Parts: sequence; structure tokens; C-alpha cells
Amino acid sequence: MAAALLVHLLGIPDAGAEAQAAVSKPKTAAPAKGSDPFLGSFSFTSSNEPVEVTSKTLEFDYRARVLTYRGDVVAKQGDVELSSDTLTIDLSKGEAPELKTVVAEGHVRFSKGTRRATAEHAVYDQSKRLIVLSRNAVLSDDRGDVSGETVHVYLDESRTVIEGGSGRVRALLRPSDDKKTNDKKTPPAVETAGTVGQAQ
Repeated sequence: MAAALLVHLLGIPDAGAEAQAAVSKPKTAAPAKGSDPFLGSFSFTSSNEPVEVTSKTLEFDYRARVLTYRGDVVAKQGDVELSSDTLTIDLSKGEAPELKTVVAEGHVRFSKGTRRATAEHAVYDQSKRLIVLSRNAVLSDDRGDVSGETVHVYLDESRTVIEGGSGRVRALLRPSDDKKTNDKKTPPAVETAGTVGQAQ
């Protein structure tokens, strides 16, 4: 989620040039051949489609290089949408700032078509290329749901790890008439994350 692009698109004074520099060399990796990553596709630098962000308030801390959206935050690009109560974007300092982290807090929801991911807290770490959904995380699509306390999506490894925390990981698979779908060993909702899943 190259949120620095959002800064540029919003035309925030003094931040536009830095935001443009941050996205001029996006650190994105191509998805595995034949995969259709869901959370991995939520990367505002991987598409030429326009980005729209709405919220009740927007604050930019020029010194700390922190951008904060508050109140019914919705970020859209094409058919991908992220919504949350707050969205905090941290950019590195210097002449060529880069995206560091994005934190979504409260009623977090990712959606793309019939695919959905929900949690109360989500963090994207650019340097690690890692998305972590926590506090009742759920991945779902029209074929099933997988839930746990936390979900770790390793974007460059085509791998998802779901942890139950103090509880257990739960997978609900819906019957299908498609034999090929039934023969798959990976729970559908884990495939929703565009990964080869592990439920631990």
C-alpha cells in the first residue's frame, strides 16, 4: 500500500514532491505465476487506475512525516477497497522518502469482488513486505471462511500463516459442485489471500 502516492494525489503542500519520489521506485514483487493475490494486489503503485480516499478528517505531520486519516476512512483503487476507522501512514524522512508502514485501526475491511478480509487491526510493513491482520481476523470468499486471532501474509513468499492465539484456527468450507474445487487441499479463503496457506 504505497500510501505516499495518496499524499501526492491529495496535493498536500511540501509533501507532494516527497510522495512522488517515494513511489518512483516502488518496492513491489510480481505475484507467483498463476496466482491472483488478494491482499498483495492492494498496492496503490501496482496499477494505473486512480486512487480515491475519503475520510472525515486528514492530518499531516510535516516533521514526523506521518499522514493520518480519521473517521469512516475508505480507500479505493479499481475493484479493491480498504475501509477502517483510522489509517496512519508513516513515510521515511529525507530527500527521497519511502513508505515505511501503514496502520489501519478499527473495523478494518479489505474487499475485492467476492473476496473479503476483516480484522480490528492491520499493519503493512514495506521493508518486510508483510501484512498482519489481528484481533479476530477473517479471510472469506464465496467458497469458505478461515479465521484466527492473527493472519500473517508474506507477500514475496506466496505464504499465509494463520494463528489461533488463545483459541483455535477455524475453517468453514462450503460444498461445491465443481470436483476440481473440492479436490483442492488449500482452504479457499486462504487462497483468497493469494498464497499457499498454512493454518497453525
